[in-house]
Amino acid sequence: MVSQIVMVVGLVFCLASTQAQVFFRGRCPKTPIIKDFDWHRYLGRWFEQERYFVAYQTVGRCWSGTYIKNKHTGKISVRLDFWDVVFNKPKVITVNVIRKKPYEQPNRLTYTIPNVPVFEDNYEVLATDYDNWTLEYAWIAWILTRKPHPSYSVINQAKETLTYLGIDVSYLKKQDTSCYQSYKG
Repeated sequence: MVSQIVMVVGLVFCLASTQAQVFFRGRCPKTPIIKDFDWHRYLGRWFEQERYFVAYQTVGRCWSGTYIKNKHTGKISVRLDFWDVVFNKPKVITVNVIRKKPYEQPNRLTYTIPNVPVFEDNYEVLATDYDNWTLEYAWIAWILTRKPHPSYSVINQAKETLTYLGIDVSYLKKQDTSCYQSYKG
């Protein structure tokens, strides 16, 4: 229990103190609003493939996020599974997801960490085909896929979409996906 509290406090500190961790020249690109964003199709598990450097994610590898809708309340949460590199075992963190403007900006999201007051941060789904890849963005870009080991063409399609949206793909780094089979997550 103490190790989980330490991990959450450390995670919150890192999140709060580090927004964008890749320095850009100029302005951030204008990102699209996906008016027909379909939450029902987006729900489910996404595996991290490539991303910009993020300090708080250095505590783990083989990150995946499972979007879950509570049957009773309708609220959305994301179960983040990863391999903890400090304790050398699987870990889970759950965050709550809120759409502040569900009709005007359905793909722009805010997340909070349960039992951590006054913390929230924003991110958005830039683009997705729902079945193979998604692009999440918060001044940091992530490429996530439905399969833990996608084909080259899936990653290439996601990168082409990022480039089209004005996001620099040269900062993306391939992430460790070797332990997706090591835990059920």
